Amino acid sequence: MEPVNDGPACVVWELTLACNLKCLHCGSTAGGRRAEELSPGEALELCADLKKSGCRGVALMGGEPLLRKDFFAIASRVRELGMELSVITNGTIYSEDIFRKLKELGPRAVAVSLDAAGPALHDRIRGAAGAFEKTRKFMERCLAEGLPLSVITTVHKLNILELPGLRDLLKGRGIAWQVQTAGAEGGRFSKEFLLGPEEFYSVGLFVEACRREYGPRVLPVIGAHDLGYNSLLLKNVSLYEKWEGCQAGISVAGIRSDGGVMGCLAINSPEFIEGNVREKSFYEIWNRPGAFSYTRGFKKELAGGNCSACAHVEKCRGGCSEMSLMKTGGLHNDPYCFCRLEKEMFREELENPLNKLGFKLGGLAAKGAPGRLGRIFSGDRKGGE
Repeated sequence: MEPVNDGPACVVWELTLACNLKCLHCGSTAGGRRAEELSPGEALELCADLKKSGCRGVALMGGEPLLRKDFFAIASRVRELGMELSVITNGTIYSEDIFRKLKELGPRAVAVSLDAAGPALHDRIRGAAGAFEKTRKFMERCLAEGLPLSVITTVHKLNILELPGLRDLLKGRGIAWQVQTAGAEGGRFSKEFLLGPEEFYSVGLFVEACRREYGPRVLPVIGAHDLGYNSLLLKNVSLYEKWEGCQAGISVAGIRSDGGVMGCLAINSPEFIEGNVREKSFYEIWNRPGAFSYTRGFKKELAGGNCSACAHVEKCRGGCSEMSLMKTGGLHNDPYCFCRLEKEMFREELENPLNKLGFKLGGLAAKGAPGRLGRIFSGDRKGGE
């Protein structure tokens, strides 16, 4: 079987659904293990298969990945095979041995979840008293050990006003910050807490303002893959200059703890499982003709009403697949595209060039900032600016 391309740049691997927290917005409703979790032997075989498939980086997540007793055996195998390693944890499980082993792994990133600037709201969102303090101590230790620390913040109505406080908590400390928005896939999250259109856009404005005011060495901040595209006013708030469409099954893939392979774990719907590594190898699933057809086989005729007439549709492919499914029930129809939101919110200003917008956000303040952000989010925290 001929390979489809050079292989995925990154595979996000849900090692386990076991978790010591009960986060409100968890899209997987993690807490207990799946009945058919991959065994230690199967997990190590999968590592070799990922390497064969041309995978360049693996992000190990959960649930809480550190609850798997063989976590370090799997993580070590990833590194031994020459793939980059990222670890995504809630930052509440640690010991001297864990920090020593994390440092030995030389990970690209150790990412922790932080949803508020103080304990009351963070602990409420995480479903456990004391979670904030434990995560804060984990972060301090990572910094002391020289580990490449990242923070992931998931934004919804409950914590959108926490963003300035989180900014002040993180800036100037060599911490990479990813801001993403909550979805409605999880069983503990009420849709009433999802961001409305103007709130969603305001998150993009916040990220843009941070990137203009602070250099990437002071506050390396990005919006995640769900955070708007093709803005008429903002520089792309993601890691890359231009949005090239949903990368599920193109440059990224997800693996569930039971071996199910998906283009993106955020979609979290069984109908998007392309196969299981217990039945076929990841290499076979990734390279199967017709696999991941919703992205690899996209044609502009497949776009929904929100996107079909857009000039960007062929490259954009209708925005974030997870956002499109959540909001409209179909693919290629993301209603929270920045371009679309701006045309709705600023229609009068855009239609009449003499009526200037009350603000202009032309781009990043620092020349060459995207390149530096790329290096920082790849683990390079050295140098000053």
